[in-house]
Amino acid sequence: MDRPARVQVNPDDIPDDDKPPQTGHTFNIWYLQWAGGDRSSNVTQRSKTRVKISEDSGYTRAKDGKSPLCLFFARGCCYKGKSCQFLHRLPLPTDPAIPSQDCFGRDKTADYKDNMSGVGSFNKVNKTLYAAGLHVNDEIEETLANQFGEFGSIDKIRVLRSKACAFISFKYESEAQFAKEAMDGQTMDGNDTLTVRWANDDPNPNAQQSTKRGGAQEEENSAPPKKKPPKEEPVASEKDVSDEEEIVEEEPTSSRRLLGTARLAALGSIQWSTQHKA
Repeated sequence: MDRPARVQVNPDDIPDDDKPPQTGHTFNIWYLQWAGGDRSSNVTQRSKTRVKISEDSGYTRAKDGKSPLCLFFARGCCYKGKSCQFLHRLPLPTDPAIPSQDCFGRDKTADYKDNMSGVGSFNKVNKTLYAAGLHVNDEIEETLANQFGEFGSIDKIRVLRSKACAFISFKYESEAQFAKEAMDGQTMDGNDTLTVRWANDDPNPNAQQSTKRGGAQEEENSAPPKKKPPKEEPVASEKDVSDEEEIVEEEPTSSRRLLGTARLAALGSIQWSTQHKA
């Protein structure tokens, strides 16, 4: 990128108490939430900021291939701009993937949270998001494709109109990770506030097989190329020779001739000895 990353928010405009309502004892500035509180009070609030990829993307102090993406850039509230130590861009399929971390460098856990929020699990490649709180209309599929498609390639969108929710599947897990942070708490038409979480497994066997194939392909793309083993000369094994076959080493012709001469000499000696005794 040939332009510096834009400052998304003015730090002077952010009050010190601009934090989620306290529901715990310790505030985690990295995850922007309170720890140790009542989970039942976790209600999605409409976000005051939103990332605009076409305007906000740009180079920072981070280096491609070594630095993760900026979490606050994805949420539209990074105030460091080009001075940020993290990348201000969308995830790429060629980015080095660490199975135990997401694209923002946060550590995954073994299991998902009960409400399917958070970073996610390192035991599963999850590329599908669950979006609730939709304002359902005739153009909802197109709206979802435009809103979420800004952050990656969408494979499938499934809308449950009766429950005002949808499932959005991306081509790569890193794209789903970015879209989850970018769209959680956003509004699509001013009449809704989205709650974006990780989706559970699809009970459809065909969908499960497709997920496994996609996960294996993504791991293969992120893994370093394997070196081809050196070619080995074929070696005959014991199975190559049947039990009925017997390997006999033939003696050279000269050896057979010498052996015959020795036998004749021995026979002549025996005959001479017998005649003299008689």
